[in-house]
Amino acid sequence: MERQCQSCGMPLQTKKAGDCRGTEADGSKSDKWCSLCYRDGAFITPNCTLEEMKEIVDKALKDQGSGRLMRWLAQKQLPRLERWRMAKAK
Repeated sequence: MERQCQSCGMPLQTKKAGDCRGTEADGSKSDKWCSLCYRDGAFITPNCTLEEMKEIVDKALKDQGSGRLMRWLAQKQLPRLERWRMAKAK
């Protein structure tokens, strides 16, 4: 299992939230995607762009009280995640 969502970078397992994995079409837990990005075997926002995801992640981290450095690092890692590498390859 990946340690973080390959769409938004959120940890798939945390002490506070527990199991944050999304679900496959058969109801099993995904090993790549979180519950905020993926449900029932499909992306919740299939037309989301990398730039839109950067804004979503930045807002979520800002709302959680993360500083600029953490938010910058999160945005820098997004293009390296599987969803965005796949989109770029198309």
